[in-house]
Amino acid sequence: MKVKMWLIGWFVIVITTLSIMGFWVYRIDPFFHYHKPNVDEYYYPLNNERSQNDGISKHFDYNALITGTSMTENFRVTEADEIFGCNFIKVAYSGGSYKEINDNLKNALESNKDLKLVIRCLDMGKFLDGYDDMRPDLGEYPSYLYDNNPFNDVEYLLNRDVIFNRVYPMTLDNDKEGFVSGITSFDDYSRWQSECSFGINTVSPNGIIETKTEQIHLSDEERKTIKKNITMNVTMLADDYPEVDFYYFYSPYSVARWNEWNEGGTLYKMLEAEEYITELIVTHKNIHLFSFNNRTDITTDLNNYKDGSHYACWINSLMLKWMHDGLYRLTEDNYKSYLKQEKDFYTSFDYKSVNGQVDYEADFYAAALLNKELTGVEPLDVLNDDNLDVFTNGADWIKDNNGRNTIIDCKGTLDRDYATEDLADYIRDKEYIGVKFKVNMNDGYNYLSFYGRKTVGQGMPVVYVYNKDGDLVGNFAADYSTIDNEVHQYVMDLSTVTGEVTIVMNGGYIDDTGDSDSGFQFSEIYMY
Repeated sequence: MKVKMWLIGWFVIVITTLSIMGFWVYRIDPFFHYHKPNVDEYYYPLNNERSQNDGISKHFDYNALITGTSMTENFRVTEADEIFGCNFIKVAYSGGSYKEINDNLKNALESNKDLKLVIRCLDMGKFLDGYDDMRPDLGEYPSYLYDNNPFNDVEYLLNRDVIFNRVYPMTLDNDKEGFVSGITSFDDYSRWQSECSFGINTVSPNGIIETKTEQIHLSDEERKTIKKNITMNVTMLADDYPEVDFYYFYSPYSVARWNEWNEGGTLYKMLEAEEYITELIVTHKNIHLFSFNNRTDITTDLNNYKDGSHYACWINSLMLKWMHDGLYRLTEDNYKSYLKQEKDFYTSFDYKSVNGQVDYEADFYAAALLNKELTGVEPLDVLNDDNLDVFTNGADWIKDNNGRNTIIDCKGTLDRDYATEDLADYIRDKEYIGVKFKVNMNDGYNYLSFYGRKTVGQGMPVVYVYNKDGDLVGNFAADYSTIDNEVHQYVMDLSTVTGEVTIVMNGGYIDDTGDSDSGFQFSEIYMY
C-alpha cells in the first residue's frame, strides 16, 4: 500500500512539475508559437530563424514582409517602411531552399489578411534545386512549431533547451538592475554586416584565376525540374493571392561567383536557367521581378562583397530604392534584351582584371561612394565648404599648394582627469583638440569619411557625434598604441542617425597623463 501511495505521489509531483514548466513556456513563449511577445515584461532576443520566424509571421502586426536566404538578412525594415510606406517584418531563412521559404510565406499569407506586399530574394545559386529540396544539413527542422497538431507541442513546451536556455534566463533577467524589456529590432535580427570584412583580399585573397572551360548547356530534364520548382514555390502562391504585390529579385552575385560558374563550365547553363525562370515569372502581373546583374559597376567591385555571393548592407539599401522606383525590373517587353546584355558581359568579361583592384581599408568607403545614388546628396567637403561653420581648437589648418584646406593638425593633451571625468561628456562640454562642425543628417548624409595619421607620441583619433539634446549617437576611437605613423582611412557608418548633429573630431591625447607633444592629423574630411 505504501509503495502504491508513493508511486501515486511521485506521479502527481512529476505531472505537476511538467505542467508548471509547460505553462511557463506557454506564458513567455520565446518562439511566439501561441501568442505575441509580452514585451512589457520580458526581453525577447531574436536569434533563431527557423524556430521563431513562423511565430513572427503568424502573431506579429505587419502588412509587408521581407524574406529569403542570407541575401536578405542585411535589410533594414525601417528603410523599407520609409520607402514603401508599409509596416515590415523580416523573416529570413539562412541557406533556405525555395520550398522552405515559400512554405513559410504561404503560412504568413494564410495567417495575416493584411499582408499586401512581399519582398523576396530568388537565389541564383538555387536555380537548379528540386521543388521539394530542404536543408537537412542545417539541423533538425522544428516541424512541431509549424504544423497545427497540438499533440506534438510537447516537443516545445517541455524542450530542455527552450526551458533552460530561453525561458529561465529571460525570467532571471527581469530581476537585474536596470533591466529593460522589449525585443530585438528587425533591423538587427539576423544582420551579419558588422561581423564581416569586404574586398578582394577577403573574397579572393590569392587572386582570381580564369581558365577556359568547355561550357555545358541547360538540359531538357533540368528545364522540367526548374519549371516544377518555380511553379510550386514561386508563381503559384502569387496566383493564389492576386491582391498581394510580390517584389522578387535575383541575388546580384559578384564576378567572383560568376567566374566559378565560368571555370566550372556551367556559366551558359546558369544564364539559360535565368532566362527560362524569367519567362515563367514575368507573365504573372502581381510579381515585380528585378535583376541587378547589369549593374556591373557593383558586381565587379569586390569592395561590395564579403565572398563571391554575399553583398554588403549598402547594396540592400540600394535594392530597396531601385525596386520601389521600378528600376531594373524585368518585363515581358524588356527581359530578352536585358538578359542578352547580361550574357554578353559575363561571357566576355576578363575576370582576372579585378586582381589589381584596390581593397578599401575602411569597408564602408564603398558605401559612401554609392550614397549619392541612394539619397541624391552630393558629398560635403567639410574643410572647404563655405556654407559650413567649422571650428577648431588646439589645432592648425594646413593648406595645399592651391590654397585648399587639406589637414587639421592636432597637438597636445586634454586637461581631463581620466578617473573622474567621462571622455564623451568632457569633449562635449569642456574642450577638444581638433575640429567641430554641425550637419543635418536628414539632408541625406550617412557616412563620415576621413584620413588620419599619428604624428607624435600618443596622438589618436576620437570622434563623437551628438544629437541636438547632447546625447551621444555615434562614436569612433583608435588607440594610439595600435596605430603606426602611416596615413589610414576611416569611415563611420552614421546611417541610423537622424536630425541635426554636432561632430567633434579630437586628435590630441585624451587625458592629462599623455605626452604634451602628442599629435594627430585629420585630412580629407567628407560627409557622404
